[in-house]
Amino acid sequence: MTRDVTLRLEDFIQAVQSQLDNAQAAMAVKARNLNLPLTFAIKDINLDLRAHVEFTDSEIRIRPAAADEKEASIFHLVFTAITRPAIEENAISFATDPDDQPLDELGDELTTDERKRLEWAGVRTIKQFQQAEESGAVHTIGRVTNLPVDRLRKALERASTPLVQRVEPVVPGGDSAEPPLLRVTGRNLVRKGMFPQVRIGNRPVSILKSAPSELLLAPDDDQWAGELSLRSTPAHSTAMSFDLTAFRLVRGSQVNGSERSASPAMEIAAVPEEARP
Repeated sequence: MTRDVTLRLEDFIQAVQSQLDNAQAAMAVKARNLNLPLTFAIKDINLDLRAHVEFTDSEIRIRPAAADEKEASIFHLVFTAITRPAIEENAISFATDPDDQPLDELGDELTTDERKRLEWAGVRTIKQFQQAEESGAVHTIGRVTNLPVDRLRKALERASTPLVQRVEPVVPGGDSAEPPLLRVTGRNLVRKGMFPQVRIGNRPVSILKSAPSELLLAPDDDQWAGELSLRSTPAHSTAMSFDLTAFRLVRGSQVNGSERSASPAMEIAAVPEEARP
């Protein structure tokens, strides 16, 4: 590392931890292959680091001091052993929901510094942000992060906006006489336990199942193409154009007096509204 390059403090600690893990893995290989009844390991490591400290974009960054620099700070680091249960008990719980998004998805609604401040308050994902709103904790978060509540609420509005990503057919298999259905997938399709309002061709469409990331619809014969509009709350709505007319018929349906079978089910991504000519 050159004298002008700085490193995030957590990156330095992670690098040391990684090398210590490699050393322990090597000892495990030695013990297994040599069948040693007894070997030795380092329990604790003490490290004094002389470095200059900088604070940039809400991050602590360090620059190792040269031998002739006397004004550097001294970091006294102690690395000790920790078991996996202890790590799992004390580590930050990250999102396991594949539909949850990091705060970076908010784009320009929040600056990098503002997102860092939210992470300090324990808000690391959009779902946690929404849960904070629903529990009335926005004012508290604004106070502890020193962020304007109005700015937080504006970011929350964007985080809560529904998004339709895909409209696809669900065609019954075999000789089933059940009519085909439509599956809508996306984000924030259901909010605050409210039943969403879905319209196709400016007419309501029946909703058989609903979840924040998926809806199952039972369209009429003339609702297999057009604009699908969805309103998850009075203040949050979205729309998408699609055309799945080819999947409207079930197996054995009559078309102009002849037999015609619908195509097998497949995933079809509809064209977003903003991409239409």
